[in-house]
Amino acid sequence: MTRNAFQNLSDEALLDYYHSTRNLRAFRQLYSRHKDSLYRYCAQMHFPSAASVVEQLWDSLLERPPELCGRLLRNWLFIRASQMLGISETATDGEENSAPRESTYAEPAAAAESDRLLSAVQKLPRIERNILLLHMECRLPLATVADIERISLSKCRALYQNGKERLREILHGPERQPWQVKEVTL
Repeated sequence: MTRNAFQNLSDEALLDYYHSTRNLRAFRQLYSRHKDSLYRYCAQMHFPSAASVVEQLWDSLLERPPELCGRLLRNWLFIRASQMLGISETATDGEENSAPRESTYAEPAAAAESDRLLSAVQKLPRIERNILLLHMECRLPLATVADIERISLSKCRALYQNGKERLREILHGPERQPWQVKEVTL
């Protein structure tokens, strides 16, 4: 199969092809499609366990195909990562929830802004942080995010809006209120 043929296959077809032929080019194509967003999601949810969760996830995918149950592979990856991070967060409750520090390749101003955003995201409650990251960073629809969190779609939308407002408030301060002049009676 040619490289262009691999690029035109869906994730699910690539996974089936890999497990039927054990052709590593098919797996490399899958890996290159999802590695960055999957790692960023895990790192922003719980940095200390991000690398091990991602490694376990890819290892399990290499060993045997997952039961997708009609889901897209991309959705399954984030659902499974979320479950694994939930397990690892409860196991490491005593550890500090630290964020990655600035990149050595980024410019100082951009790195400072990135670090500020990362620390603001880390201040959100876990469920709001997870919903924001899955929807904004991983580009999953809110219906899928609600399925991952096992909540209703309306509650997911409300938590998403609340998380966006909290993040905006953390980054930019509270919303400005108009001046009001009180009349003083003598």
